[in-house]
Amino acid sequence: MGSSCFARGNAVVLEELEYLLENEPHIDIELTGHLCLGECSEGPNIRIDEKLYQNLSAKEVVSIIKNNTIEIQEEH
Repeated sequence: MGSSCFARGNAVVLEELEYLLENEPHIDIELTGHLCLGECSEGPNIRIDEKLYQNLSAKEVVSIIKNNTIEIQEEH
C-alpha cells in the first residue's frame, strides 16, 4: 500500500479485511496489495474487479465486500 493511503487509514481497512477473511469462510475473495492506484487524494482506495471505491471507512469496505460476495453467490 502506498504511503498516502496508509496515512489516510488504509492500514485499518486492511486489518478489517484480514479479520473478515479469517472469520467468514464463505467469503471467498483474493486480497492483493497494490502500491498506487493514482488516486492518492481520494484514499483509502479499493478496487473490486474494475470498480474503484474511494474515501471509505473500514466498516464501509467490509459492507462492500459482503454485498459484492452476496451478489456473486446469487448469480451462480
